[in-house]
Amino acid sequence: MNIVVIGVGYVGLVTGLGLAKLNHNIQFLDIDFHKIDKLKNKISPFYEPELENYLNDNKIISNISFENEYNEINWDDADIVMICVQTPSSEDNVVDTSYLVRVFESIGDFVDEKTVVCIKSTIHPEAINSTIESSKFSYDEIVFNPEFLREGTAFKDFFNPDRIVIGANVETNAKKIALLYEDIDSEIIFTDPISSQLIKYLSNAYLPLRLSFVNEASQIIKKLGGNLNETLNGIGLDTRIGKQYFRPSPGWGGSCFPKDVTELNSITSSQNLNTPLISNIIESNTQHQKWFAEYLLNLKINNNLKNIYLIGFAFKEDTDDTRNSPTIFVYEILKSKKENVYIFDLNTDSFGEYVAHNEFKEDSLIVEMFPLNVKSSTEIQDKLNQINKFKYLRYWE
Repeated sequence: MNIVVIGVGYVGLVTGLGLAKLNHNIQFLDIDFHKIDKLKNKISPFYEPELENYLNDNKIISNISFENEYNEINWDDADIVMICVQTPSSEDNVVDTSYLVRVFESIGDFVDEKTVVCIKSTIHPEAINSTIESSKFSYDEIVFNPEFLREGTAFKDFFNPDRIVIGANVETNAKKIALLYEDIDSEIIFTDPISSQLIKYLSNAYLPLRLSFVNEASQIIKKLGGNLNETLNGIGLDTRIGKQYFRPSPGWGGSCFPKDVTELNSITSSQNLNTPLISNIIESNTQHQKWFAEYLLNLKINNNLKNIYLIGFAFKEDTDDTRNSPTIFVYEILKSKKENVYIFDLNTDSFGEYVAHNEFKEDSLIVEMFPLNVKSSTEIQDKLNQINKFKYLRYWE
C-alpha cells in the first residue's frame, strides 16, 4: 500500500522503515527541514541500533521518500495517512494536542474519503473528540494504532510485537490498517478508539510500577544485607511475577513512561478517582533517585574517594535520548551538595548545558548507570587501566 507517515521521530521513522521493508511504499513528511535533509543523505537524526542499516538498504530505499512540505506529497495515491507527531505534556500536565491539530488542519485540503487516517501518536482519551472535531474529519472515521516500541530495540519490537492494537469505529478502516501487518506474526486486538489508548496508557503505567517496585525492593535487600541478584531471581521465578522489567536501576526515565503516567494521573484527577497506587509511581521513582544519590555519597566517603563519575547521559542503554535521564537527576543532586561529580560518556557530541567527560581521575567512584554493550565496556576498561585507585559500581549486581 501507499502510506504517508507524518512525523519522523522514533515512532514515525522506525514504523515507516519497518513497513517499507514489508514492501509498502512510504512517503515520510516532517516540517523539520534539517531532519529531512539528514535523512535524504542517509544520516540518522538520532541513535537507534540498526537504523543506519535500514537507511542504507537498497530494497528499503526504493520504497521510501522524504519531504518537508505537504504539497510535495503525492496525495492522490495515498491509501493511509499515519500520524506520528509528538503529544507532549503541557505545563499543567495535560496532553498537548496542538501538533495533532496542526496536522489535521494541514491535510484537510489533500485527503479524501478513500484515504484512511490513522493516529499512532499517544493521545489522552478525553482529548480525542475535541482534537478531531476542530477539523473536517469525523471521529468515527479515524483509526488509532498505538505503538509499543522501546528505544534501543525498536526494530525488533516492530517485527516481533507482543500485540497489535487497532482502535476504530469503522470496521473496514480497521481491517485496512490490519493489512499493513499481515506478514507479522502477532495477535491483533480490534477495539474502540478510547480502549486502544487506555491499553497504551495503562501499559505504560504498569511497567514503571514494576520498575519502581523492584527499586524499592532493592533498597530493602541492601539495607538488610541480602544478596540482590539471588533475592530478585527467587522472586522473578514465580510465574505470576516473571523477570521482565525486574532489574533494579538508579531510576527510570525516557520520554514515554513519565509523560504517560503524568497524563494518566490527569485523567484520574479529572474523573475524581482515588488511585493512590498509580498516583505515586512517579514519586516513588523520584524518592529512589534521591536515595541512590545518598547511597553513592556514602560509598564515596566510606571508600575515602574524592570524585564520582556517572557513566552515560542517556536514560538507558542503546539510545542517545537524555529525556528524564536518571543520570542527570542524580548528577544535579550530588552537584547541589558541592560534590566533585562528573558525567562520563564516550559520545561527547553535545548534551546541552552538561559537559561530557571521557577520562577518569584517580580516587573516584565510577558508576555504571545502566548495562553497557561490549564495545563500550572494553573502551571504559582501557581507561580504567590508566588509573590506580577507584571503585567500580554496577548497582544491579
